[in-house]
Order: sequence, then C-alpha cells, then structure tokens
Amino acid sequence: MKAMRISWAMALGLVLAGCAQPPNADIDAAHHALDEARQAQAAEYSPQAWNAAQDAESKMQAELNAQEQRWSALRSYTVARQLAQDTKVVAERSRDEAVAGMEKAKTEASTLMAQAREEVGRANAAVTTAPRGKGTEADLASLKSDAASIDDTLNEMQKAFDEGKYNDAKAKAQAAIDAAKRIQGEIEQAKSAHRAA
Repeated sequence: MKAMRISWAMALGLVLAGCAQPPNADIDAAHHALDEARQAQAAEYSPQAWNAAQDAESKMQAELNAQEQRWSALRSYTVARQLAQDTKVVAERSRDEAVAGMEKAKTEASTLMAQAREEVGRANAAVTTAPRGKGTEADLASLKSDAASIDDTLNEMQKAFDEGKYNDAKAKAQAAIDAAKRIQGEIEQAKSAHRAA
C-alpha cells in the first residue's frame, strides 16, 4: 500500500514536471520577424505577403490561447511551435518582398517624377504661347492658376519621395502629368479656335 502511494506520488510528480511550456524562443522569433516586416512597410509594399503573415500570427495566437485554457498537465505546444515557426517564415518573406517592392516603387517614382517635371515644363511653356485677345483673359488667368497649382503638386511629390513614401510620390507625379497634359490640350484647342476665328 505504501509502495502504491509512492508510485502515485511519483507519477503525479512526473506529470506536473512534464507540463509543457510555451515555445517562447519560437514565439519571440516570430514576433521579431513580424516587427521587421512592419518596419519594412510590408502592408504597403507587399500587402498579400503581409496579410499572410498576419493570418499566420493569428493562428499561432489562437493555438497559444487554446493551450492556456487547458489544464496545465494536458497542455501541448507542438502545434503552437510549428505555427510560430511558420509565422516567422511567412513574416520574413513579407519583409523581403516589401524591401524589393519598395525599391521597385522608388525606381518607378523617380521615372514618373522626371516625366512629371518635363510635362509641367511643357505646360508652363504652352501657357506663355496661349492666344491673347478679347475674351481670353479669364481663360488665360485660369490656365496660369492651374499651372501654379501643379507646382504645389510637384512639391508634395518631392516631399513624399524624400520621406520614403514612394507610392504617394508616384500618385502625385501622375496627377501632375495628367494636369499638365490637360493644360497643354486646352491651349492647343484655344490656338485652333483662335486660328479658325
């Protein structure tokens, strides 16, 4: 009887000693990889991979929460460990894609910005050649105002680029290009109308 009590005590001791512990090293590595992806602006430059990383993190956290709800002797972190490792891999992929995506966006922004400056230069030159005469003063003032507002867009474009917001810089550059081409088109129409008159 005494031996039986000792064996039960030993078994209970082994069960309690064998209680699984969360895989903290794997969890920390996953969180570190997620932080790196966040700093690389993965949400903007690699949205699909970033969403996959967030999904993986959610699954990992759900599994950790599920194990915490269990009695300590019945906890198993095998699945949580695998999910943490998966999260790390997906987050690292997201980070790497974001770095590549940012570099691509920077190159595209540089090209569009140069094009925007050229188009704005053409628009400003076109404004100086716009037909003048009776009934054109208001139109000319409006075109000059539009051309001046494009300069503001160019300043915003450069500021976004300098801050590393390359997608914003691309959007501003495209807006400047579109506005400059519209001004050039309006001036060409005015010249044609003036010649016809």
